[in-house]
Order: sequence, then structure tokens, then C-alpha cells
Amino acid sequence: MLLLMRTRIFLVYLLVFSGMLPLSLTAQDETPYILNGSAMQESCNCYQLTYDQLWLAGSVWNKNLIDLSQSFNYVFNVYLGCKDRDGADGIVFVLQPIGTNLGTAGQGIGFQDVTPSVGIPIDTWQNFDFNDPPYDHVGIFKNGDLHVGSSNTLAYPVQAVADNPNIEDCHWHTFRIIWDAAAKILSAEIDNVPRVQTHTDLINEIFAGRSQVFWGFTSATGGQSNVQKFCTALNADFATAPGQNFCAPADINFLDRSTSFGTIINWWWDLGDGTKFKGQVPPAHSYSQPGYYTIKLNIEANNGCTSDTLRRIITIGSIPVADFKISPQVICANSPVSLSDNSYVQYGTVNEWDWNFNNGSEYIQTADSSITKTFPVENLQIGLVVHTVEGCISPPVSKTMNVTLKPVTSISVQDACYGDPVPLIAASLTPSIPIRQWYWITGDGKEDSTANVNHYYPGGGIYTVGVYALNDAGCSSDTATAQLTIYQTKAKLGNDTIVAFGQPLQLHASGGDFYQWIPATCLNNPSIADPVTILYNNFQYIVKAYTSFGCPTFDTIQIKAYKGPALYVPNAFTPDNNGINDRFHPIIVGMQSIDYFEVYNRVGQKVFSSQGAGPGWDGNFNGQPQPLGTYVWLIKGRDYLGNMHSEKGTVVLIR
Repeated sequence: MLLLMRTRIFLVYLLVFSGMLPLSLTAQDETPYILNGSAMQESCNCYQLTYDQLWLAGSVWNKNLIDLSQSFNYVFNVYLGCKDRDGADGIVFVLQPIGTNLGTAGQGIGFQDVTPSVGIPIDTWQNFDFNDPPYDHVGIFKNGDLHVGSSNTLAYPVQAVADNPNIEDCHWHTFRIIWDAAAKILSAEIDNVPRVQTHTDLINEIFAGRSQVFWGFTSATGGQSNVQKFCTALNADFATAPGQNFCAPADINFLDRSTSFGTIINWWWDLGDGTKFKGQVPPAHSYSQPGYYTIKLNIEANNGCTSDTLRRIITIGSIPVADFKISPQVICANSPVSLSDNSYVQYGTVNEWDWNFNNGSEYIQTADSSITKTFPVENLQIGLVVHTVEGCISPPVSKTMNVTLKPVTSISVQDACYGDPVPLIAASLTPSIPIRQWYWITGDGKEDSTANVNHYYPGGGIYTVGVYALNDAGCSSDTATAQLTIYQTKAKLGNDTIVAFGQPLQLHASGGDFYQWIPATCLNNPSIADPVTILYNNFQYIVKAYTSFGCPTFDTIQIKAYKGPALYVPNAFTPDNNGINDRFHPIIVGMQSIDYFEVYNRVGQKVFSSQGAGPGWDGNFNGQPQPLGTYVWLIKGRDYLGNMHSEKGTVVLIR
């Protein structure tokens, strides 16, 4: 089969170059294409190369040779299917002088091993053995070799669609092939965006001096598949001349922008209001009434093919009615006011808003439908004119508003002691503007709504206080703020204590900034937090804790003085958790340290031990309550003069 195929190719090649077949025919012959493999004609100018099935090959060749000594600009539409991750393999635009029945399945996309040739593939499968990039790509290769980077790579592949790595997107794309014979540049565009080009003398470097070649498309599927098509371009298109006014009544000039692979010989226009025209460009058409008009255009090429009908809606605009909303309804001086568009247009789109304040004292042109402004004290006139995309302009609309003065307030606060009422006083600095309501933010999460407030604060600290007022129209003053300090003391001396005669005792006060001890008897300094006293009798001290603002509080400590040093140990305790005599511990007078305090049961087992007096024994051992009875205790320690003391005795555990 392969031998037969090569023989047929050779015979075609021989017939062409022996002169038995013509070198060139009219580009748009009656049946100018030869289809191979899975290729089929779908319409007058469109061909399906493969359907969605594995291991297919299809090719379509123009049976007329073209002359590469002449430039060409071929426009096609290509469709690469809808399957992305599992879609393959792509299509190739090919120039070759061999014949018109070429094409094989698989990753070579029907182009592989065709020599001599030039191919511009749109490759939709990443073949790692070909060094393909991961995205759908387009490049230029020669001699049937799609290995990226080989000596046959004329233009390295790039992403096929400039802004999308996937061209298998269920959409048609424009594929333009341009050969500049004078400059010897072959290039390709996709969707009118240049993608690849090569500066190569095709005639001499590729085709050994031959200028006559066939052109066509090859396509293939392999282990994956897709629907793959192409059309010789026959695209009806039009534009409207720039700078035209589309506001009714409007005279509109249309421009033909159609493209075709061959020559366009007929244009049929429907101008949307019942008017028909046959020809490339209709004369300027007058639309007397606003509305939406559907323009239709069909074209016919010189091969007898007719395009699909292009439908495009143009808008002939109507005059808009300008209107706007104001928020809030009451405009307060120098406060933000939102002006939002409320205009209406039946046909068209508003795209410009011209604001006029006080007959031209200020003018703002904006492309936004709303603005925010502040206004000083004056009667305010606001005007608006709107424009549409179509060029229509509304009559002006105007609204007059009163701008209301805002009150101005002051605030007066004073520092205070915790627990005292704090006077918060507000005053109006604009007596001509009546105050409807006051609002206090006291700084501790509370609010109040009277002009003068006596407020109790929950604790000491620094508080930021604010006040604002509303006038009769509801306009709010700015918030006046001030800081105040609440001073708080809490005198504390700790628990009552005992001391040995002549033993220095360190006292400690807290809860204030300054302190005063009363009386000052036996103290080394009665004005500090931690004075030292030496007593020979029972004594009571009172401490006054206060701040620079005052705010004094008081606490008392009772000191019992013993002739010591001494260790006082009770002879019984009741660990019943009633809060009275629940623990067994010594009372230590004049001792600077306790080496140990131990308790033994009647069989000599140690059931409790501690260094220092500690909280004492709770009557348990290893978490278990011990039975009532008599227990032996031992204690040893050093007094404040450095002398050692030890005692021994018994205690009765009572339950």
C-alpha cells in the first residue's frame, strides 16, 4: 500500500513537471479541492478534516498549483474542537510540490516526512518526544519534521491564541497565512494577531528552485481525538464610519469590512428598516426615528459560495431625560452629599453627566453616574445635563435646595476621684441655631442625651469623652472631644501579723501613688510604702494611700508582739474542712527560717514534712485521711539572731 501511494505521488509530480498537467489554474475553480482520508466537505467553503474518533487522517488540497514568486495573503477560519485535555492532534497548513493525496494519522498531523515542504501547524497535543511546549502552539517547520529545535525548525512555536493557552475552545478562529515574495517572509496570524514568521527563500532553500507548489491542510488524531475543520474565509462584516452622530434623526454611513479567501462579487444589505441594498457600500442612510435596528449582510465569493448572514444591532438614540437623587434629603453645611443619577433614556446609553452648581459657579463633567460633594452655607441650585453614547443630549434639569447650618459645640470635663460624680458639660457656640438633642459618648461604653451630665465611671483610668448636637433640621455638629482622668486608690496592708520583741518587721502598703503611716511611732520612714518597725508591745498602724489628685483610701494592720524568739505549736486540730482549725501548723515568732517541720504517726511513720512553716498538715497521707489519735511532731529552725531552736511534742487529730 505504501509503495502504491508513493507511486501515485510520483506520477502526479511527473505529470505536473513534464507539462502534461497545467502549472496553474484559476484560484476559484468550480471544484478546486481534493479530499483525502476522513476529510469531508460540510458546505460550499468549509471542510471537516477529522471527526471525533481515534487514529484518523484527513487532508484537503487545492488541486491548482500556486506560484511562490508571487505574494499571497490567505485567510481561513479554523475550528479545533471542544476537548482540551484529551483533544488532539491539530491541523497544518502545508506548501509542497509532491501531490494531493498526502496525510497520515498520529502526532505528525499528516505533515510528518513530507519532503520537501513547509508547514505551519496549530498543534493541540504536547508530544514530549517532539519537545513540544505545554500549551496549544503554532510554529513553522520544513520537510515534515515537527521536532522543536531541530534544523528543520524555521520559527519556534508560540502560544496559538495570544491570551489563551487553549484553542480547543468550541470557537472558530481566524488563521491568516501571508507570503511576501519580495521580502521572502512567511508569517501567520491568529485572530488578527501576528504569531510566527520566518525569513526564508522558499523557492531556492526549500524547493530547490521550483516555484510551483500545492497548498492545503492536513489533520490527524491518534490516541486522543477532536473535531477539526477549516473554511476558506467568507466572512461578512461591516463598520460604521467613525465620528458619526447616532442621535435620531441620523444619517449613517456604513463601511464594508468583509473578508474572503477569493474575490467578493456580491453584497446584500438589509438596513433594518425595510431598506435593501445590493452592492459593496450603501449610500448614507437616514434613520428618522430612534430605535434598535438589526443590520444584516451577506456576501458571495467568485466560487459561488455565500456567507452566513451577519446580524448586528445598531442603536439610533432618543433624547434622554435628566434626573438625579440627593442623599440625604437635608443638606447640612460642609457635610458629604451624594448626588446619584436617576436619568432615563428609551434608546441608548447615558455615558456623561454634566453637573452645574449655582448657575455656573462650579461645573463638573464626569463619566461616573454619581458624585459626592460638600457645600458651604447658601441656597443651592443643582443642575444636570446628560449625554448618551449615541450623541443625544438631554434638556437641563435643575433643583433648588437649602443648605442648613450645623451647630458648633464645646465640651468641658474635669478629673475626679473614683466614686465621685463627674460633671460633663456641653455648650453651644452658635446660639442662633437651636439645639434639638445632645448626644454624649462617655468613653466607657455608655451614652447620654442631656446637655449636662453627672456620670459615674466604673474604675480609674483615662477616658476620651465626646459630645455632638443635632439642630432642628437634623444636622449634626462635629464631635467635640476631651480627655479626663479618674484617679483611684485602694489601700492595702495585708493580713495581721506577729513579731518578736525587738525583731525588725518590714511592712508593705499598696494601692496608691503616695503613702502616710499613722501613727509614725517606731517607723524608720512614715511616708514610704515599705517602712521598717521594731516593736515591744502590740501595735496598730493605719496607712493612707493617695494620689497627686488626692482620692485617699485607708487600711489597718494589727501587730501582736511576743517575747521571743518562740515556736508556738497547737495541741489539737480538726481537719473537717469547715474553715476553722483545719490544718496543723506552728506559729513562728522571731524565726528567720525553719529547717523542717515533720509529723509522725504512732508507729513512727512520717506522714507530713515541709521546709518552713508552710500551710501545714491537712490530716492526709498519700491522699488518704489519717485516723484520729495522737501524732508526734518535730520542728527545727533559726531565729533572727542566728540561734538554732528545736522543739518536739504531740498533737491530737480530732474528727
